[in-house]
Amino acid sequence: MVPVLKDVYPLKAQYMKGEPVEIAIEIENFYDYDYSVQLEIGIMDLNRTLSLETIVLKLPPQAVMTHVLTTGPYQTKMGGFGVDVLLHGGEAEPQRLSGSFDVVADWRKSLRYGFLSDFHPREAGDEQDVALLNKLHLNLVQFYDWMYRHDDLVSPEEVFTDLMGRELSLGVVKKKIELCHRYGMKAIAYGAVYAASRAFYDRHPDWALYYNNGKVIDFIDIFCIMNIAEQSPWHRHIIAEYRKAVEQVDFDGIHMDTYGYPKTGFSRLGGELKPERLDGQFPVLIANTRRELEQVRDDVCLIFNNVGNWPVDTVAAAPQDAVYIEVWNPYERYHHIAQIIAWAQQHGGGKPVILAAYLAPFRLEPAEQIDRAHVSALLLSAVIFSHGANHLLLGENGGVLTQGYYADYSVASDAFIREIRNYYDFMIRYLHVLYAPSLRDVSMTHVEGDNLEYVFAGAPMSTYGEAGKVWTVVRENEAYKLISFINMTNNDEDYWNRGKKRPAPQGPVTVRILMDREAESVFIASPDAGMGAPREVAAVYEDSPRGLTLTVTIPELHIWDLLVVEKGEKGALRGQV
Repeated sequence: MVPVLKDVYPLKAQYMKGEPVEIAIEIENFYDYDYSVQLEIGIMDLNRTLSLETIVLKLPPQAVMTHVLTTGPYQTKMGGFGVDVLLHGGEAEPQRLSGSFDVVADWRKSLRYGFLSDFHPREAGDEQDVALLNKLHLNLVQFYDWMYRHDDLVSPEEVFTDLMGRELSLGVVKKKIELCHRYGMKAIAYGAVYAASRAFYDRHPDWALYYNNGKVIDFIDIFCIMNIAEQSPWHRHIIAEYRKAVEQVDFDGIHMDTYGYPKTGFSRLGGELKPERLDGQFPVLIANTRRELEQVRDDVCLIFNNVGNWPVDTVAAAPQDAVYIEVWNPYERYHHIAQIIAWAQQHGGGKPVILAAYLAPFRLEPAEQIDRAHVSALLLSAVIFSHGANHLLLGENGGVLTQGYYADYSVASDAFIREIRNYYDFMIRYLHVLYAPSLRDVSMTHVEGDNLEYVFAGAPMSTYGEAGKVWTVVRENEAYKLISFINMTNNDEDYWNRGKKRPAPQGPVTVRILMDREAESVFIASPDAGMGAPREVAAVYEDSPRGLTLTVTIPELHIWDLLVVEKGEKGALRGQV
């Protein structure tokens, strides 16, 4: 057996403009003697090779060697890059493996969210969880239920028990934060905006929120809901707790959680019963939190949870760093995911959009059918990424979120983690085209019916994610035309939170596109084939009754294939980001 090219990944989750980039390349030598191999390493910007380097490495016997390649620095404002590695050893066929990295001038332009939830004293010294987050390019990490109490965040004891009965270590929390910082990640402290223990409520009943029958509003019979209105003492109390988390524990920001209800309630400050509307109070709380925390940390990060897509219209414009939405029914079909993203992008003013869409199949599918859960994750990732949003799904210990209590995550197999990593590598590699804020989704206005701007043939197609068809997501701006083909065949329903069978390969598929000029380049790529590397396709031009038409034939569609038509001058898009 010849040495194996095991892994390719950056040493940081995200690099800043002007910063040298380091890429780890892992190779395992099974022989009991030194063995020399040759590596070809290409750095790619879309389908253009920026650099190509050939090196010879002498591998130590029976060991995994990590070669670190330094490249850059890069001056882009927001760009994704591919790393394609080819290993030659002996007479065997060359081995190929790819990775990716991104470079930004402002970390707020591209936020990828993961989670940690295990802070038991036995976690001391464990670095593998954060190392995996790094390989997934997750540059924002939510520390879920790290705190002593929801109303008293920072524990007075080193080791303590939280309200859910878990034993936690504040020292472990601090070490995990240090580790995140080493990988270029922001560590975000979970902090519910209105949850208090029953003991706290008993001391401050006038700070709470009530039903119209006079009963205090509670959540899962454990937490009492407090009044967040600016005139309520709770408003100042919870902001002070957030400040303690940043000052005393060194968090980079706060995940301001909500539970989706109540949407309204009654306060009784000063003995006066008064109706309260939370959709108007959330933006004030966010603004006051940022004002307070910026006294401690200039680049503080705030994320607010719009549960069930409420109330995005009032909160998206508040001074937070993303539009974050926890997806619940009735948003149950794939096309609802696209609607949520479009709504958030419309109201968010260019902020990144993050969906917390938990996948119950990882908990509910029997072990012998767990691949159905895997496919559901791949399809949902394709849908979210292809629409220019991000997904909070992965984190602690190879964990997958299946429900709202993150500590009960499900652990995925190594095979699935490798497969989903390909999708995250792909998303990063094509970051500056997939996430260009100038892109418009024209799927419903430029395809089918009398719309001849984009014409597809060779497979059953849908513009809105129908079961049994290939979903064509068409987005364009002045520089690019992007078409994502998301293969939903071999399944007879379109509920995103159910297990799915592997789609049947489709193709060849013919694509005809009306053009205003010939393209600078045309290529296809897929996280399912070729490790995301671009593949050139023949572009045929002809004069049609409606003008210049580009015809492209895609040999085969897997789960997610991306067709990129670059019509602008080189670098035009990046200047707009």
